Amino acid sequence: MSADELAFWLRTRTVGGTTVIELHGELDMLAHRELGPRVHALVRVADADVVLDLRAVTFLDAGGIRLLLAVREHVAYRGGTLRLIRGTPRILHILRIVRLDGSFTILDALPRVLTDGVEQPHRTA
Repeated sequence: MSADELAFWLRTRTVGGTTVIELHGELDMLAHRELGPRVHALVRVADADVVLDLRAVTFLDAGGIRLLLAVREHVAYRGGTLRLIRGTPRILHILRIVRLDGSFTILDALPRVLTDGVEQPHRTA
């Protein structure tokens, strides 16, 4: 990886009334600082239903946890529903260690209705 490549990125799409945000790479303090404003902007304009897909997350620290909690707070403020797609066992283990696994609705996979008829894909660094 070159110095100008980020170790994280996101891709979004809207399916029906649900915004799916796929998080990729290392969710750390830098990711929180860089991706946080973009994710919050998406949540502000999104319908009430938001899915954070963690399957491609390779690392999660306090900054990444802070990002997840901030998204949860924004979605709740709008009266919405937030669901997480289960990441690797390591990521789920981290959520368990900090006792947040019960604070989110965690799904094993993206619901089928959200995999069909994909609309508006976007990739953001």
